[in-house]
Amino acid sequence: MPFPRSIAAFLLVSTVIVFRAGTARAQILEPGQTPRTGTMSSQGGSYYNFSSGGTGCDLKVSVWGFVQNPGRYYIPCETNLLELMSFCGGPRKGARLDRVKIVRRGGPEEEHVLKEVFEVNLAKYLDVTDKSVTAPELLLWPGDLVVIDGVEESPVDMFLRIAQVVVAISSLVTATVAVINIAR
Repeated sequence: MPFPRSIAAFLLVSTVIVFRAGTARAQILEPGQTPRTGTMSSQGGSYYNFSSGGTGCDLKVSVWGFVQNPGRYYIPCETNLLELMSFCGGPRKGARLDRVKIVRRGGPEEEHVLKEVFEVNLAKYLDVTDKSVTAPELLLWPGDLVVIDGVEESPVDMFLRIAQVVVAISSLVTATVAVINIAR
């Protein structure tokens, strides 16, 4: 009996989605070069451009640590720390959102001068229910470096995560075989 079309279509769509998720293009920038939107690299620096495209002011900030996509970000001036975390793809497992460090430089004239270093408890802003809450500590300045500290996954956690993927794949294969046998 031929393979059911609905299963074949499901497997094809699943394969395309997985393939598209893993096909990011890398771009290492030269000084003065403008990055393309959403570019990233697994070999060195990653550059992401969420800027307003010349229609307003833009900031260059850097993000290190436990986020999905660390790197240099070109963002609109009105972007706050929570929005930047969204641009980064969110925190990774083990991220310490209660101790986000911001390293602020002295501005364009004093680019190499460290103005201040402070910590922000980003976790408390994720629990806020009042939408009118604003906080000056969430505002970003040009040249800010945002550092998200965290704890690496233990070998047991990694084993459990791999086991979870193996179980999911074997369940999908088992279900596919069952449907094929039923269709006979």
